Amino acid sequence: MEAIIKELKNELSYKVRLDAINKIKDYDLNDENYKDLREIIIKLALSDRVFAVKQGAFLLCQKNKLKKNGEVINLGKKNTGYSPNDIRKMFLKIKRETRMEALDLPLFKEYFQTISPKMYDVMSYEHMYFDNWIRGIYKYLSK
Repeated sequence: MEAIIKELKNELSYKVRLDAINKIKDYDLNDENYKDLREIIIKLALSDRVFAVKQGAFLLCQKNKLKKNGEVINLGKKNTGYSPNDIRKMFLKIKRETRMEALDLPLFKEYFQTISPKMYDVMSYEHMYFDNWIRGIYKYLSK
């Protein structure tokens, strides 16, 4: 149980959170033994920035008829919580700190993951072709 809770709280890897949700999909979260697990699932359903994790937690809430403050939980819109300006600022910061004129993708990704691991996690999920997305943003910054 502790291992699953730790996986659900891992904010740096959506894959770990999603796997943990899949591990508990057959649990009866209304059982009093799963109180801590239930609270974490509700939090993920309401506020996780990776939509797949949010949706998985939401489906668990629906299946178990979980509520937050007596209110039914709604899935809501897909929202990463990062504006294009936030992303631009992060890219400029990495470019400045690494003194990188031409894009060195492995170095860039390493700095990105170090400086903003949560943003890295969300964007790596949101953009199927993550490397191409980075190249496109970086190319835009060069202009």
